[in-house]
Amino acid sequence: MESNGVRAAVRLAQLRGRIERWRCTRAKRSPMPAELWSAATDLARGLGASGVARELGIGYGALKDRLGGDGESGGAGAPAFVAVDGAALFTPAPATGRGEVELSDGSGLKVVIRLAAGQVVDVAALVAAWHTAPR
Repeated sequence: MESNGVRAAVRLAQLRGRIERWRCTRAKRSPMPAELWSAATDLARGLGASGVARELGIGYGALKDRLGGDGESGGAGAPAFVAVDGAALFTPAPATGRGEVELSDGSGLKVVIRLAAGQVVDVAALVAAWHTAPR
């Protein structure tokens, strides 16, 4: 049985091929056909606009506009927000042990930061940098 991730990767590759074929045959500066935009927005609803735009080589802003809202669903079942204990974010790692911060995105990319005993990290800045980092 094929996983959703594999199916999504196959659909992205197929659509990328269709877009590349269109680019080779289009009249100079002509807009991308509605059927290609429709396929791209369908994928972006499940995978997020940023990753789909990057993989397909299309404009993020144009794709986001076609989606409406923020365009970043992050995949089916992605939480709209994550609640955390704020006090735990700003206290040092226990003196006798280590702390750990783990960040991941919808594509499976993950980073784990292990803190030494008593070490402090600015989690808000870390999350902001993670969110804006090019992938």
